[in-house]
Amino acid sequence: YRTKQTPKPNTQEANSAFFVSANMEMWGDAEGAYSLKQSDSLSTSLIQITGPEAIPYNDSRWQKLLVHYEKLVHLHNLGLASVSSSAEEDVVGTACRQCAKYSASTSNLAAFCLHVARMIRDMQSSLDTYSAESGGDNAPKQPNGSAGRSSVKQRISLIGKARVTCGAINILRILSHETIVQCCSRLETAAEGENKSSTSYPENSHQSALQYDTNSMLKESFTYRSGEVDGNNNGQDAAMEIIASIMTFFFFNWMHDSTRKGFNVLAIPEMYDVIVQIFSLLLVLLSTQLYQPMVSSTELAIEGQPSSHFFLEKWMEYSTWQSTSSRQQQKNKEEHMRQQQAQSLGQESVGEPSRLNNEPLLFLHVCLHWLVSRPSPPRRSISSHYVELPKSIAQQMTNMAVAPDGMYESHSIVMARIPHGENKAASNAAPPERISLKSPNPGVGIDNSTQQNIAVSLGTDDTTDLSSPGHVSGDVTSWNAPSNLLAHPIRSLLLLSSTFFFLPIRLVRLAFSLFGHSQYRAIVSGNISSHSSDGDKIILQQLQAHCEKTTGWNKTNNILWLTDSPIADLGSALMLILSNNCRAHESNGPSAAQNPFRVELASLKDNRWDNEIAENQSTAENSLFPSPSTVSEQMLALSVNFESLFEAFGRIAHTEVGALMLYTLLLSSPILAESIAARSDHDTLVMPLLRSLYFSTSMTHNIAPTNDGQLSQLITLSPNARPFRSQSQLYVILILLLIFSQDPSFGRDSFRRVSVSTQSVKWYKERHIKEASLGSMILLVLLRATTFNLNRLHDEFLLSNCCAVLLNLSPHIIGLQDYVANRLVSVTTSCFKRYTSLVAANGGEAEVEGDLSTLLGMHGETCRTLLQLVRHAIRPKCLEKNIHLVYAILLQQRDFQKMCQYISLGDMSSITELIKKANMIIQEKGEGMSAEQTLGVLKMNVKELKAYDTPDGLVSDSDSVASDMSDLGNLTFTYEEEADPEVFFVPYVWDVIVGTLTTTTMEWSRNKIQVFPLIEDINAEALPQSNTETFASTDKDAHDNTPDVV
Repeated sequence: YRTKQTPKPNTQEANSAFFVSANMEMWGDAEGAYSLKQSDSLSTSLIQITGPEAIPYNDSRWQKLLVHYEKLVHLHNLGLASVSSSAEEDVVGTACRQCAKYSASTSNLAAFCLHVARMIRDMQSSLDTYSAESGGDNAPKQPNGSAGRSSVKQRISLIGKARVTCGAINILRILSHETIVQCCSRLETAAEGENKSSTSYPENSHQSALQYDTNSMLKESFTYRSGEVDGNNNGQDAAMEIIASIMTFFFFNWMHDSTRKGFNVLAIPEMYDVIVQIFSLLLVLLSTQLYQPMVSSTELAIEGQPSSHFFLEKWMEYSTWQSTSSRQQQKNKEEHMRQQQAQSLGQESVGEPSRLNNEPLLFLHVCLHWLVSRPSPPRRSISSHYVELPKSIAQQMTNMAVAPDGMYESHSIVMARIPHGENKAASNAAPPERISLKSPNPGVGIDNSTQQNIAVSLGTDDTTDLSSPGHVSGDVTSWNAPSNLLAHPIRSLLLLSSTFFFLPIRLVRLAFSLFGHSQYRAIVSGNISSHSSDGDKIILQQLQAHCEKTTGWNKTNNILWLTDSPIADLGSALMLILSNNCRAHESNGPSAAQNPFRVELASLKDNRWDNEIAENQSTAENSLFPSPSTVSEQMLALSVNFESLFEAFGRIAHTEVGALMLYTLLLSSPILAESIAARSDHDTLVMPLLRSLYFSTSMTHNIAPTNDGQLSQLITLSPNARPFRSQSQLYVILILLLIFSQDPSFGRDSFRRVSVSTQSVKWYKERHIKEASLGSMILLVLLRATTFNLNRLHDEFLLSNCCAVLLNLSPHIIGLQDYVANRLVSVTTSCFKRYTSLVAANGGEAEVEGDLSTLLGMHGETCRTLLQLVRHAIRPKCLEKNIHLVYAILLQQRDFQKMCQYISLGDMSSITELIKKANMIIQEKGEGMSAEQTLGVLKMNVKELKAYDTPDGLVSDSDSVASDMSDLGNLTFTYEEEADPEVFFVPYVWDVIVGTLTTTTMEWSRNKIQVFPLIEDINAEALPQSNTETFASTDKDAHDNTPDVV
């Protein structure tokens, strides 16, 4: 939103919430960008550089464009031409369409890309000079105050270059995105046999052969060819230039962090924004994956086909060359040291080899460093503005209150980081205050002149005058009420924007979605006509048309992402894309190229001991052969403080990106995995995962009951009705729990040594838990997840992993509190009752053990798993500390006795013998005892209880994950990645990027996404007609990337 011609407020109006603050703590000309018209000089420049005329690299028109950097940095492409009555004013959209059409023939996009690459290098040079003169302990000393004057000049120069670079990168991102989308769309059209390409190619290009090849089309668009050389197809590779410039930029950024401790690059608002813009540009350049069907590198290698992801291949090619060159330089360094020894013996010496520049490693180092430190954007930065907007939306517009642990309980609003040091005090803290919507002086209204000058513009859409009745006039004392806030959404948004001056249209769409699907539909359809004005309805209808017809906003699962560090989030997103792609080498062997980023992650080590090693080695100053760690080991191996990294994951593991990063590092770095496995404070990582799993399996989302044997109808509901954003998030959480539980020490420690406090489990609603072991909390949440899956999802993979984690913990179950014991028994008996009804419906025949494709098989497997937990928990050596479980079994002994009739559930002798022994002891003490007295009798006769007869061995069929054929105390279920993990993780990473990390900051063509299933695709899936149809045949389609458990 923007305001136009805001008058200067008088004294009484200065404090009024109605006035939009003119003091924007954000650099750039945002108002000019949002009100861009075709008659503006910037519009003329944009149309020229994207038109059919080729503009040489040295043409002055590039300079005329970059002069408007303060507007360029705030431009965005909403694609409103199809829904706006003023389509002729959609300047950015017109420029994007022209660029996609003519960029291959004119080389203008490539020329602009070369300009941006040069500007990044130039800015880096200024940054290096400024940091050398003014920052850090190594800054040169200059007399007579000349250092201060020079530093000021260098800072002014750096800020100016950063601003121009920021604006240039933003418009390059917008133009490149549209070009990539159109290239991928033309490829899809060609695949369908519809020849509708409108791209103009150079006359000397092989258009007939390359017309529908995405790589070839993008190569033509990002290759600069000057008109001076006729007939030469070889030009300057702008794609490689921009990648090399960015990687070099991050290399020098690392050098600043490591050599100039007193200089903080990110403290400069413009530099912070530059890094955010660079990350956003890189995501767009890699988005060829987003707009094409998923084909993994393994599949391409098997079929012998080239990749269709132009910039990903370029980046991997450049990084592989850098990594290989760096290691070759290391060999040269070692040769140099040997020749130094030869010099001491009178032989000829050689010069010092060049400095090692392993840029892929340093890029990962910078991203990991920001993941740990999470630097916040400084004041006056554009990033700070976009950080505060979603937070205000969450506090002011929604009815969702902050939970006692300081976070929201809905998956629709996710905090990127657990409030540091605030979770313990959150319960005593007052809820966040809402911005008052009431004027300080009720007697003073807003005069007509003020009303007439307040207007709102929806991005580049029509301007709506707010002087219409019912907008800002009248008493708004009761607008804080949720019902009134819902009835007056536009009014509330305007008042909210008074604090921040602008509210982007994409954030408005997201805010409306937080009201709930049915309420949003009611508002748009005008059913709240008694409260909503005509102006509100018009704006809402425009929003709906834009959301659903143009951008496909309603086709992705979008949440309100509340972040404190955009560069940490975007850096993590790039790490996930780079490390989870190009993994054919792992399955196809040496014949396939290695992923250089995956190679560097495999060398990740703990740098806490580097300083100590360096101090010990400094004593050997006369040595001619210094250790590699003193020469170049830090440049050849990725290192981070494992303690800081562990604590950082404890604050972000509850999010999808945090869980994915944790999974990626655990699977990539054996040293990190061993370090975490050796720790005794796993609750730091596990409790955030359990919290997310707990709220993602809420049973409050009721659905209509179905007949026995039918799959759940939840999959056909709108995603707004689900308690989770993506089902893949549940998969990753359970995989992480399985990875943790496969270490026997984890199970022992979780039940015996690690306890969780009351403050850390306040999110658990069913019972106030004063104190419990970590293992008990895992058991409670997994029981809840299993019940949710059986009643709602019927997901085979979720059930297999739940059972595997429970069975890994089963040998270590001890010290169960009464509530945990009762939950275990009640879930077991409830599942058994459902199982008996399913067996009866199946003609009295049991399921095929190990077959989880039917409801009968799922319930049977769950019963066997839970009974196995019970059998392990009542072993003689565990019986005394699990006495509450014995009492819970006695309360449900009739159901346990009925289980003996079903051979498919396994051996029940140990449980039945314990029930008999406990009944005998209780009968001897008399009848009519209370629950406390009965429990006391059992505690006093524990030794006698331990004497119950136990079978010689536990037996069952080995086909089942709950098999008790052998001693499960010696059997562990482990997780192994599939042969082609890209098929699951790459689409999921892009889903997280589009629906979470960049929801409020970047525009994507959602209706053209192909790498992951859209909401319409999910809702269109047919449900099976009977229980004889397997679950795999229902969901295992082209969009189903669910991994299998091993």
